[in-house]
Amino acid sequence: MKKNLTKQQQDEQAYLDNITKLSFRNVTWTRKKLVEVRDALSPWNHNIRLPHKVYTAYVEDYYPSHKEIMKIVSHQLQGNFKKKRIVDIGCLEGYFSAECALQGASVLGVEGKAKNLKKCEFVKSALKIRNLDFVQDDAMKVTKKKYGGFDAALVLGLLYHLDDPFTFLENMAGLCNGFMLLDTHVSLPVIPKIGDWTPELTEMKEFKHKGKTYQGRHFVEFNPNTPQLTKDLSTTASLVNDLSVWLTEDSLVSLLHDVGFEQVSKMVFPRKDNTWWTDDKINARVLMVCVKKRDRWRSKISNTWKD
Repeated sequence: MKKNLTKQQQDEQAYLDNITKLSFRNVTWTRKKLVEVRDALSPWNHNIRLPHKVYTAYVEDYYPSHKEIMKIVSHQLQGNFKKKRIVDIGCLEGYFSAECALQGASVLGVEGKAKNLKKCEFVKSALKIRNLDFVQDDAMKVTKKKYGGFDAALVLGLLYHLDDPFTFLENMAGLCNGFMLLDTHVSLPVIPKIGDWTPELTEMKEFKHKGKTYQGRHFVEFNPNTPQLTKDLSTTASLVNDLSVWLTEDSLVSLLHDVGFEQVSKMVFPRKDNTWWTDDKINARVLMVCVKKRDRWRSKISNTWKD
């Protein structure tokens, strides 16, 4: 234990150390054991149904947005998950990773936070999923060279925590053979109020990357001099950086095309659907299907219209 830590920080570090040491290999999961571990790892953001009618978030339903995301993934894969390789970056507690694996895909879940990773490993063990692996890694280090190529990349609720979305999306275009599903916040002309939350955003500014200019704002993840231990314990914020980048929607689409996604489609929903992307959220959050390569096409009317 580091001597310069306060008593509270020592307790927090001890808690994190104990969580990291947990192992779920060869565990026989009774209902009592499931509830015990679930509660030790609480609170939960993803609601996952475990054996013995145990739910990680205590209720039987789940976000309508989660259901919509999986319907989109299934549609893009034409309902066939088998023999597909999927990466879920910033996988949080493993819902999407586990769902895709149970549908038949070979899945890699990448998570930077130690506590979240243990939740993922718990879910994998409890559901006895073999075609699913989790690794602890920085999203910025996920590249084709390190992990290989994937038919689909899930980037859900992650991009707006990064201070370099430019390099990250370049990496995604490099490893993605099929499509990327991107769920993220974007910057608006005015700073929005999202429910009861007003994000701490700076004034609009320009970001330069490889000779091109993009518009957006910085979002304050942490105040300066925030201890790394505090960042490690914050399960839904950045890993290290104090500021992240929220691009405008136009700049985000431009960047996606610039890095190599040939088609970017924004998914839109009516308010009654109650998703994260409906207009009662002032369109500050977007869901996009980013296709790496479109099918080749040639016009039968005009000789100049061809790929």
